[in-house]
Amino acid sequence: MSSAVPQSSRMDATPTEEDITEILPNLFLGSEAGTRNFEMLHECGITHILTLTGALALATVELSSLGGQDATTFVRMRITVRDYPDEELFTHFRATNAFIDAARTAGQGVLVHCHQGVSRSVTVVAAYLMANYPPLHGAEVSAIIIFLRERRSVVQPNWGFLEQLAIYRRCNCDLEANPTAVEAWRAGRNRRWQLVDRRKRVRKEGVWKIGCIRASRWVRSFFR
Repeated sequence: MSSAVPQSSRMDATPTEEDITEILPNLFLGSEAGTRNFEMLHECGITHILTLTGALALATVELSSLGGQDATTFVRMRITVRDYPDEELFTHFRATNAFIDAARTAGQGVLVHCHQGVSRSVTVVAAYLMANYPPLHGAEVSAIIIFLRERRSVVQPNWGFLEQLAIYRRCNCDLEANPTAVEAWRAGRNRRWQLVDRRKRVRKEGVWKIGCIRASRWVRSFFR
């Protein structure tokens, strides 16, 4: 079976929204739209679906991909996460790796998807490859992304997820044994949030002061 399932003869073709891309035997990466193509899911032997989506989009995913009798045949795992650099995704890697590995060990197909199959789902699949695919054990994050991009050209995790993958690699794919690494990442995120909040406050205060100055000038001119 080729990499891009709907475009079996075009390895270098840009996947469409509906594409389900084969990464390894029984491991597929795709978009939310692909989960609605039940014929393709069954053709690929997919029995497990791992969904990564934001809280606001979760209801849409539930309605669109759980409808119909065929939907009940899938084993599902869902993680609510937005495609933001400061979203904490790497603490889910142990659970997502176990879900993917259980399906593949049983000889069943698993689809990992987010909204477009570009960032969140790619990060989870990259973590799985790093931990469970021997040819990529110890590989740099960039090498794993290249491996994925050769199979799905739209692969592009956000910089925050790439940072978390790098930390995961430095911890030998065992964050539980290295809690200080997670704490350090969270501390860095909190510092970024504080900096952003400070900038917002300064900007608001500046706008407020300018508004007050203009208002006072208008009042003075009115009573002249």
